[in-house]
Amino acid sequence: MILTNNILTIRNSIEIDAEQLAAWWNDGAVMAHAGFPDGLGKTAEAVRGQIAEGWGPHIIELDGRPIGEMSTGNAGESVAEIGIKICEADVQGKGYGMTLLSMFIDALFTYEGYEKIMLDTNLTNTRAQHVYEKLGFRRLRVNENAWQDQRGAWQSSVDYEMEKTEWRGYTPYIRLRREEPADFRVVEALTREAFWVNSGVHDTDEHYLAHMLRQSPDFVPELDIVAEIGGRLAGNVMFSRARVICPDGREVHVLNFGPLSVLPAFQNQGVGRAIMNYAIAEARRLGYRAIVFFGHPDYYPRLGFRRAVEFGITTKGGATLDPHMAMELVPGALADATGYFQESSVFDMDEQAAKAFEKTFPPKEKLEPMPMETLLARLADAPRSALGALGLDCADLLRTKSERELLALPGMDEAAVAIVREMMAETGRRWGASR
Repeated sequence: MILTNNILTIRNSIEIDAEQLAAWWNDGAVMAHAGFPDGLGKTAEAVRGQIAEGWGPHIIELDGRPIGEMSTGNAGESVAEIGIKICEADVQGKGYGMTLLSMFIDALFTYEGYEKIMLDTNLTNTRAQHVYEKLGFRRLRVNENAWQDQRGAWQSSVDYEMEKTEWRGYTPYIRLRREEPADFRVVEALTREAFWVNSGVHDTDEHYLAHMLRQSPDFVPELDIVAEIGGRLAGNVMFSRARVICPDGREVHVLNFGPLSVLPAFQNQGVGRAIMNYAIAEARRLGYRAIVFFGHPDYYPRLGFRRAVEFGITTKGGATLDPHMAMELVPGALADATGYFQESSVFDMDEQAAKAFEKTFPPKEKLEPMPMETLLARLADAPRSALGALGLDCADLLRTKSERELLALPGMDEAAVAIVREMMAETGRRWGASR
């Protein structure tokens, strides 16, 4: 399970979480409400084995930092029993518990098939009781002196439950998971729609690329991630293996990604960022060292990517293009990777096969291109001459250019770039810093 609202994330624990979990579980202050004021005395090795056997809790992250855990277990047919601990003292009492529980509860009802959720808490934990009751849990009973903690002190607890029909709503979140065979055609249609928004003036073949990637030996299925919102597929990203080939013949193995697709109805809602943030973190956990790819140069730097030329990486023909970007997953991974980028051969697509694949989808009307003259008419003489010199057939082709590239043209200035950005937005075209 991976749930995120871009700030908070709930994900499955993995073996590298063992030391952090052991630290929390051995902290009496963290474990007191659970009846262990002296901690559990667990070793990281024991926790690692527990995770390997599938008994690990979910990890809660705040901006990528682990801050606590959530647990779930079956308490009967279609009944889940859950628990939550915010373990880091500096983030307690900030309302994160309410948001996390809201996301978690909704996912259990929406995706996991549960019809009832149960939980309990220490009678002294009034703050937790307030949160549960505000979320809609019903108090069933108070269990006076029901059990003894590890020091022998009697403790009382409160039991709560909620039926699926009683669930009142949730904090918006994105569910991330691996793509499954049942998703294949949906993802291809999603990809087609996503790229039609910006590429619909011309043919788009990104959905055919998605189709072919799964058959490639360079495909990385562990990083084929889909995003769901309210039970509907909203986005997808796929990764493949690639290389940087150095002048001395060495090959530096890297990741390439694309297509990254978000349905138009869900664009500008953080879906692409959520998918990429998770995929980048997962790639790092899986041991990959760097990512090199081609993408929009005004969008991806926000996620931490830099121009590939800064690492000495060019295209095969030696070009240094703004859309060519890279990221080190391990510091120094590209320190001696000077050379040219070689993506998987799957990207050398058969144009006729792509057109045949397109015909298996319902017909779509091509978008009306924006004549370059329409855009140039809004500009002063100097920027008009600068853009006109690019020789573009239509303004839609500006999507391959970054704001930095336009500003570097003689005669262009910030005011002219702002006019281009505004005019593209007025006609429904996403470009530049407005992406």
